[in-house]
Amino acid sequence: MTYKVLVTSKSFAKYNPEIVEELRGKGIEIVRAKKSNMCSREIAEEIKDYDGIVCGIDPINKEVINAGGKLKVIHMNGTGVDHIDIDEATRRKIYVGNCPGANAVAVAELNLAILLAEARKIIKYSNRIREGRWEREVGVELSGKTMGVLGLGAIGRKFVELLEGFHMNILAYDIRPDLAWCREKKVTLVEDVQEIFGQCDFISLNLPLFDSTRHIINEDSLKKMKKDVIIVNTARGGLINTQDLVQALRDKTIRGAALDAFESEPLDSDSELRRLDVTLTPHLGASSIETMKNVSRIVASHLEEVLLDHDPRNMLNEG
Repeated sequence: MTYKVLVTSKSFAKYNPEIVEELRGKGIEIVRAKKSNMCSREIAEEIKDYDGIVCGIDPINKEVINAGGKLKVIHMNGTGVDHIDIDEATRRKIYVGNCPGANAVAVAELNLAILLAEARKIIKYSNRIREGRWEREVGVELSGKTMGVLGLGAIGRKFVELLEGFHMNILAYDIRPDLAWCREKKVTLVEDVQEIFGQCDFISLNLPLFDSTRHIINEDSLKKMKKDVIIVNTARGGLINTQDLVQALRDKTIRGAALDAFESEPLDSDSELRRLDVTLTPHLGASSIETMKNVSRIVASHLEEVLLDHDPRNMLNEG
């Protein structure tokens, strides 16, 4: 028996294409979607004859899931699954999978990179040189300061490890922290996230997006922060209330922001963020060759487990 899997993710097996042939040899046919960046209606129109789908950040909502009459598995080609209606998939007995931790190094490294870029305005003044201008601006150093880390999953922990050379004071908030790891890395855990807002020079968002974390950065939390704080977000755009952040940046009640994730993606051409003096990148977090290879290999393994072996042990739901 041959299973058909629709791939809407542009990066799946891009750097290790042999995976597609390996899956085909085992009875799983990979079919690339006709176009990228499809809306839910367009995906729904394609999905009806497929047993599985490997998606990027495409909207896999109730419309798509109900159109997939043969669907057995929905797999994210990465980590975040807030764009997938897991409840509806579970109701339809469809498994949902992801690749937890596979992108930790890439995202953590970008987290640090754009934080440094914002602290020293590297991108801004690189562009000024290209414009023929020779200007400077006084930036801020990370060394010896206090970093607040919201979320100590694989990415948050890797980010803390990357900061070791900066000799920073690390405060962190996590609902299920690894206490032994925190002791080893000299991370101070706080029970109330408000302590992070009030005490830190830099705040890094490394949380998943749930109802409980949506807009964790908002008008109230921004008012509690130091005037010189810089916020970095490589997780999910919905963690920040964009308008509240824009207002704080306009009023200069915070120093800056480095953002790789946005509430609406691609970032709207008329977004106010584009006109502010902040560091913006187009959701590059997991975009490293090493991560893409790793993620594709994990996805392929999970597809085999679910479709061929009927083994859902690595899925997020019971299906």
